Amino acid sequence: ARVVTLYWAVKGDKYAFLGWYAVSYILDAFDGYAARALNQESRLGYYLDMVIDRVSSCICLHLAAKAALADDTFLPQSLALTVAACLWLCLVLVELVAHGTVMVLSEVYGVHQKQMGYDYAIVRRYLSDKRYLGWACISFEGFGLGLIVNNMPLALISFPGFAFRAAANLTRLVALIPTKAVVEKEKWPEDQRQDGEVPKR
Repeated sequence: ARVVTLYWAVKGDKYAFLGWYAVSYILDAFDGYAARALNQESRLGYYLDMVIDRVSSCICLHLAAKAALADDTFLPQSLALTVAACLWLCLVLVELVAHGTVMVLSEVYGVHQKQMGYDYAIVRRYLSDKRYLGWACISFEGFGLGLIVNNMPLALISFPGFAFRAAANLTRLVALIPTKAVVEKEKWPEDQRQDGEVPKR
């Protein structure tokens, strides 16, 4: 269902994108609960959910960057290139590199996902408190959507959470250089190191 809503979002204008993207995000919030309630949890579903999450966020960031460069936002033109570059950097470093690294270390090397980078306060706050995690994730999408539909209040309200999520994931990425990952791997119980994080979907 989320693939369909994302397809419709991309095919429409910017307001259609906002609407269908919101529907996709709401579906993402409930699909895990539905899978558990129906006893349909699987690793395949877990991985597919992660891939769709990354694809949808990348689409949002890319379209927000394009809107900034096209002078189709409230941003002054003097900031457009800088903002677009930051959005594309987040696309690559946060959505692809950071999340990809976490997945590989978790699923291939057995490092527990939610213990990577816990030496840093911002990572602990981001991962251990669902209120911060939810706020950061919603804001990360909200900032991009605010730029796409040229909604200054939405973008400004979302920016602190956007910056927090980006900083937490980049900090986590720095913490996951190979030597650091090996050290962290030895901190956790054997069952966690073997299995990684138990899929929630």
